[in-house]
Amino acid sequence: MKQPCFTPLKVFIALFVFAVGVIAVVAGAKVAHRVREQRLHALFVGPCEVVLADRTYYPRCIYDLQAYESYGRETFSSQAEAAMPFPAESEPRDLEWVEGAAREQLEAMIRERRTADAVTGATAVFRLRSPTVYRARRPSRLLRISYPPDGAVFPPNLCEPCVEWEDGVNTLWQVTVEISGTSLQWRFATTERRWWFPPEVWRVVREKAVEHDGYIQVKGVRRGADSAIQASQRVCFHISRWLADEAIVYRLVAPPFIKYKTPDTFVRDLRSFRTRPFLLGRRKYCFNCHTFSSKRGTAGKVGLQVRYMAGGYELPVYFGVYDIEEQRGWKVRLPFDIQMTTFMAWAPDEQKLAFSANQQIVAFSPIVHETQFAGEPTSDIAIYDMSQKTVYLLPGVSDPDLLEIYPRWSPGGESIVYCSAPPGVHPEQVHYNLRVISFNEGRGGVSRAVSGASQNGRSNYYPRYSPDGRWLSFCQSSGGDLIRSSSDIYLLPGDLEGPSHRLECNVGYAADSWHSWSSNSHWLVFASKRDDGIYARLYLTQIDDEGYSSPAVRLPVKNLPLESFNIPEVVAQAPQIGERKLFEAIRVEKPAISVQGGASQ
Repeated sequence: MKQPCFTPLKVFIALFVFAVGVIAVVAGAKVAHRVREQRLHALFVGPCEVVLADRTYYPRCIYDLQAYESYGRETFSSQAEAAMPFPAESEPRDLEWVEGAAREQLEAMIRERRTADAVTGATAVFRLRSPTVYRARRPSRLLRISYPPDGAVFPPNLCEPCVEWEDGVNTLWQVTVEISGTSLQWRFATTERRWWFPPEVWRVVREKAVEHDGYIQVKGVRRGADSAIQASQRVCFHISRWLADEAIVYRLVAPPFIKYKTPDTFVRDLRSFRTRPFLLGRRKYCFNCHTFSSKRGTAGKVGLQVRYMAGGYELPVYFGVYDIEEQRGWKVRLPFDIQMTTFMAWAPDEQKLAFSANQQIVAFSPIVHETQFAGEPTSDIAIYDMSQKTVYLLPGVSDPDLLEIYPRWSPGGESIVYCSAPPGVHPEQVHYNLRVISFNEGRGGVSRAVSGASQNGRSNYYPRYSPDGRWLSFCQSSGGDLIRSSSDIYLLPGDLEGPSHRLECNVGYAADSWHSWSSNSHWLVFASKRDDGIYARLYLTQIDDEGYSSPAVRLPVKNLPLESFNIPEVVAQAPQIGERKLFEAIRVEKPAISVQGGASQ
């Protein structure tokens, strides 16, 4: 039988015909797509009605107290309500102790303060009426852009964001993006109420919208119906001249707050959607806090609070340190009865770590899913000096009759700002004040109140200095500190003189809380529950030279997890630490370094 002869010429002709066919198919598909796009865009040609749709909200939750009583969880008389901060029999069953605390201790403190707190006691009715300020946004039936906000400012190195809108009438939309003062304009048709900037368009926008205003408008029509063209109001946006830091290290935590969580920590690159593990909980560890000694991210040290949840080890609670440059880490056993070391801060010399010591944390079972009462019955401030291999309580901020927490070194390292409040009250009623104390080479001294953030009838906590020292940011809420839906971010001059002001990026209907400064002191990244009241998402706001903030923009995430973004720490570059290497350095099986201490230097 004669075999077919495949000469090089025949092979070339066959490949050529195949390539032409592929090109024809691709070209035909492009033409068909272009024709379809033209037909869709033709639906938006002609006069349109600009819709004026305002943002409205549902009212706050109103609880049926009679139904709650009949449910049988808490029953008490009106006389008992007036006499106690909260019901003595039912409340202890709801307590969730995170580490080291004895129920009897908090209960004793509460009993001692019952008389003083009788007027503002936290009864069951109080708890039902006051857990949240969140108000859900009513979906608009009229066409309205819900994100980004008007006047939004984006970092020039942020990956492409999305546009979101509400519309209860139309089924097809056209998104128009234009740059004023130029001929640049793009139009896109979509059947979804969310549209992502194409990367090639966003690259041009990031370059051109620095000097010029950018505008977004959405038009809508109802397909298959002879309806008028509707258009949203135009939203203006800008691109900042200041870069944001490239990396955010954050935890993902599913609400509500309970002691058995094992959250994972990740590193996110702002320039793309790339995310990688920083430290995984492995369903056995809770890494409570993480803090960096250097804003560079590729240098300095990392401090970590660690709790091992599976049991069976002598030291299940400890803190870990990892030296990024030396690529080694170690565990530390503290000379205190309680090993909790949350809310840590590095001194500028990167050798001393201030932290909340002798700390106990209590969380009350949540009443509504997005909020709950959590607080600290005890806390002092201690210093871990790595050069001296000592740990000691700092005189002046280790008073057993006060809660002292959230230390933060001044940029020069000469003083520490912290939060202080009397102990023994329901977490909702704790009002922290900001105070400052001289470090004085470890001798401490007498602290003084920060006038713009103390004795104002509210709780002031979680201070953060901007790296250039110009500003001190902090959170303020109606009471307490952790998981407060009334939390907003405020700003003070870095010299701690003068009044504070509420940043313009806050919203009045949901929590804005955990935050971190970029290394150039022009961006804040913070956690906010403004999207749904339950899950915290990360937002960025520009801080200008006068201390004013821009309308915040959301960190672009295409597949949102059913978890909260928690404790964001911003660094200029992603830390060069392998997740496995970091874990192996501080895992529970490793021997711990015991440090001397218990007294000041």
